[in-house]
Amino acid sequence: MAFAAAALQPTLAISAPISVEANASTIGSEQAVPSPSLHERLCDVNPNWVSILGSETFDLDGESEVGEVQLLQKHFELVIERLENAKVDDLNASQTKQRRANIQRLREYAVDRVFPQNIFVAGRRPVFIDPWGTHCAVGHLIATSGYPGLARRINEEHRLDELGAITTDGLREWQLASGLRIEELALIQPHYQFRMNSQTIKYPSEIEALILGDSSTVLEALEKGELKVDSRCGGKTLLHIAAAAGDLKLVKRLVEMGADLNAVSTLGCDEDETGKGGKHSRFEVRWDGSTQVTKGDRYAGKGRVYQTVRGAFVADVLQDFYGGLAGKNALEYATAEPRPSKYGAPTYAYYGKRMPFGGVGNGSNPLEEVKNERAEVAKWLREQGLK
Repeated sequence: MAFAAAALQPTLAISAPISVEANASTIGSEQAVPSPSLHERLCDVNPNWVSILGSETFDLDGESEVGEVQLLQKHFELVIERLENAKVDDLNASQTKQRRANIQRLREYAVDRVFPQNIFVAGRRPVFIDPWGTHCAVGHLIATSGYPGLARRINEEHRLDELGAITTDGLREWQLASGLRIEELALIQPHYQFRMNSQTIKYPSEIEALILGDSSTVLEALEKGELKVDSRCGGKTLLHIAAAAGDLKLVKRLVEMGADLNAVSTLGCDEDETGKGGKHSRFEVRWDGSTQVTKGDRYAGKGRVYQTVRGAFVADVLQDFYGGLAGKNALEYATAEPRPSKYGAPTYAYYGKRMPFGGVGNGSNPLEEVKNERAEVAKWLREQGLK
């Protein structure tokens, strides 16, 4: 191979302690602490920038006020610029081709804005694959270039390690073929901000099954009289939830049983209630009552409905993490766009552009399936005169 993988030691950013004198001088002062510059924030995202930024290549003036996602996108923008301007005369034809492909993958990754969540340690730390299956940039390049198994093995052995500390078998061989130097991969790899908040949600078992694509429990309960046609859950009628889930069979059956086509939703809870859980909130969406919000577990997942593409999409349409929607009819639920929860990447984020890492099977796309089913429900509801 034209270039070898050089050893790279993990980089540690060490902050100087604040002196007692300096601290005392600011007590009672109204002077605001200056915000860190974009230069400083990028060096936090990846300490390898320390020896690079400040050159004429990077004009960072006037761009310090950006959020975390925008900060990561700026990081990738600068990395891609550096990769494209690098001299690569030593690469062979195969490496050159792979390099171009990997740069394009990185560009698409940055545009998608779906990055791992650091729920593990305070401060910033690399996260190879987070608990929701979201890959870091380097993991993404490895997985989408045909080596999802290697990405998973690295995650099992070195989830929170910098690239220079990763010793997983197969990484060196992948790097040599990738067209990217080891120091370039080290620069690509961000350190992700500790996620201080989490949300988890629980629905009644019948509604949970419906959101996940199985309406048999709801239908059985309706036939037995255990559920009423006009029952509400989190301020929504069964018809609203069935429409959001794209279940045309259940929608038709509910209308046959007397469901009010024109019924509109109410909030499951208001904004004040959604904040009661604090940084780590647990939402319980209940039958014929308000959604209850209590303190939750920092490390809890979002809930069972968020473990599948379909479930996550439908749950984000229902928006119960925000207290739900008010004044919406069934047609509006069948056509509403999802609103992702505040914390953690949605499971369906990669669908529509690419299949998930390592995906196998018959090529079916669950996101397209639920969208098509919701479109059929919307069409039928319009035929019934709903607007």
